[in-house]
Amino acid sequence: MGCFVSCYFPVKAQNGIETRLGYSYNDKFNFTDEWQYLSTDIYLFNGNKFTRVINELKTGAGKNKKNYAQELEYLLITAQLKNLKLFGNEGIVYPLYNFYVKNDNKELTARVSDNIDVIRVIDKMPLSSTDKSIDATIEAKAIADNANEQVFGLVALQLQNIANLTASPTGALMSLVGEFGKLLGSSSRKTEYKFSSTIRLYEGHNFDTRLHSVRVYALVPPDVKNVTLKSAKANELLANSSNGLDRRKLETVFDYKEYPYLVVANYKSLYKTDVLSGNEINTELIERRKQKINNAHDAGLVNDETYKQEMYFIEFLRTFAELKQSLNDYKLNYKNNISEVNSKSLFSVIQNYRALKTLQRVREREFAKNTTYQNIFRPEYATIVNNAELYLDADHNLKNSKELVLTLLELENEGKSVANAAKRETYLTKLHSVDLPGKDFLSATIEGEAITRIIAELEIQQYREVFEKETNRLAEIEANEETLNLRNNLTEKASATKCLTCRDKVKTAVLNYDQRYANYLLKLALDKKGTLQANADKKSLEYLKKKYCIETNIRSKFTTEEAPPPHITKLVERTNELAKQLEQLTQLIKQKPDESKLEAVQDYNAQLSQFLKDLDEGYNTICSAEKSLCPCEGS
Repeated sequence: MGCFVSCYFPVKAQNGIETRLGYSYNDKFNFTDEWQYLSTDIYLFNGNKFTRVINELKTGAGKNKKNYAQELEYLLITAQLKNLKLFGNEGIVYPLYNFYVKNDNKELTARVSDNIDVIRVIDKMPLSSTDKSIDATIEAKAIADNANEQVFGLVALQLQNIANLTASPTGALMSLVGEFGKLLGSSSRKTEYKFSSTIRLYEGHNFDTRLHSVRVYALVPPDVKNVTLKSAKANELLANSSNGLDRRKLETVFDYKEYPYLVVANYKSLYKTDVLSGNEINTELIERRKQKINNAHDAGLVNDETYKQEMYFIEFLRTFAELKQSLNDYKLNYKNNISEVNSKSLFSVIQNYRALKTLQRVREREFAKNTTYQNIFRPEYATIVNNAELYLDADHNLKNSKELVLTLLELENEGKSVANAAKRETYLTKLHSVDLPGKDFLSATIEGEAITRIIAELEIQQYREVFEKETNRLAEIEANEETLNLRNNLTEKASATKCLTCRDKVKTAVLNYDQRYANYLLKLALDKKGTLQANADKKSLEYLKKKYCIETNIRSKFTTEEAPPPHITKLVERTNELAKQLEQLTQLIKQKPDESKLEAVQDYNAQLSQFLKDLDEGYNTICSAEKSLCPCEGS
């Protein structure tokens, strides 16, 4: 059960005025420990019925004639609150009402006005974490005209008690001192008094406040043993009035007309920390907040658990302030466009954002069942992190840095092993998306070492699952046209991954394969060279013979005295060109290319092939154009 003000009255109240509990209500809402402030409203109904009470004291069975040796002059109602953290062990009495009693020799009349709405006795009073209830002893005293010293004695005693409360807020205590002054004034003037200086410790603060409990007490002469108030409508009204009560509605639902009665309504308030925006957070603000919380805790205005959570939150704010500073440094260096400085300032952002997120995760685990953290501070942590991420989302490099940190935290949460290759590829894409400082710089920091280690672990897993089998196969197979597709497919696959280890290992295997493939092509080229040279030797004899036949036939058919036909002249020119090419072929056959170099051998083979092709085509053209030139006797 949460804390509430419950009223009880002395069994032997002076002059016999007693109380009867007529109704009790407790709201079903779960008030956890962070609902640590109490407010209490007191409503007085049927004030005009006090006349009936004091007259029945004289005539009823409970009359004590000694108390009526003198005429009654005042009806004083007080409340003594106990267990309030603000007042320590002192029992402070609140004067609630003081009504003047008139005696017209026929009956006593209590002069009670009908315009008393509600008295808020305390407003958001801090409760001790160990107290489960706040007790209020309410007394109604009928004071005779020769007993004014009772009022003065009450005031004197309470002023002494107040003087002992050196640790309590001055404003709260001085308001009580003022109330006792008003009480004395009303007594001397024989006028009505009602309590009006609500003790407010958090004036102006925005609290979440809701109804906690309601008690209804009737003030009756001792002959009245039981008081029954209607409860059905009251239950419905109160269940739907969590934010506050309406006096007229209360009077309607209780519909009690016999005697005066008090409705005591207790409210609990939820502690709310000051809401901050990212732009206003700096070192000066954090120090002011710390001082403010320390002062509030020293004054007893916040409980120990709330104070502890505030100190943890201040530590979190300091981390956020450091992140803001690193963001400012990065932006400045980015403008100067110095690559190495940029990478280091960006890494500082990564360090501070990781510290912020890590601290949030620590709080989540440590205070998973702490209602003060969950209900009050957890949303504030989330707000600060959201502010940080808004800053990071404003720049491409910063956004990649954010994703890198979130990836690291996710991997730390899941463990080192990631079963899904596609997911590993996603992680590696994010981890490699930031231009980080060199390995020596990274190895000198906790964050850098973690990034390097996690990337290495992921890449080893990725290589073993996705690339190792094909890479090993490429290293073992013969290099030729049939296996070239395996080499090309693996190269394309490696170019698409962000796994740098995979790329390096595949690159090494491909280079080795390419060397073997080059040796394979060299062997083919050398074999082809031998074939071409043999063919060229054979063809050279054929070309020499054709050359001889053509030249012989021209001399025999066309004398020097007569000019040959134009087409024969053209063919003679072509024959002379072929003779030069034949000579070049003869010289080429005698040459020896560098047989250790594929390109040299391939170039040599290409020249041989081209000479043979050109000579074949040249002589075939001549023979086709003039068939009589090519036949030779004995050929």
